[in-house]
Amino acid sequence: MPYDDPDPTDPLTLHGVGVETDDDEAMKDMACCFIEEYARLGFDADRIQQIFLGDEFAGPSLARRVLGEGVIRAMIDEEVAKWGPLARGRLETTMQPGGLGLPVLE
Repeated sequence: MPYDDPDPTDPLTLHGVGVETDDDEAMKDMACCFIEEYARLGFDADRIQQIFLGDEFAGPSLARRVLGEGVIRAMIDEEVAKWGPLARGRLETTMQPGGLGLPVLE
């Protein structure tokens, strides 16, 4: 495949996704995806909130400015209660001989 002519059927081609920033529901969906991702990784609520408070990450920062800190915190608390293995005491680790300890989710 030529360098300047990517194959549209190539699954490894980078594709961007537009988000309607005028729609609060679209912004909530985007924020929820970020929150769930970090909650499932084991981040606690305060650590996730720090991601939204800083300006290092464009998506979370935009969501906080559009939705407000109160809405973001409520979403974080809800998702951490649902997915956060550390918040619910469900974090277990398995160790294979000579292996790596990994969290085990439900």
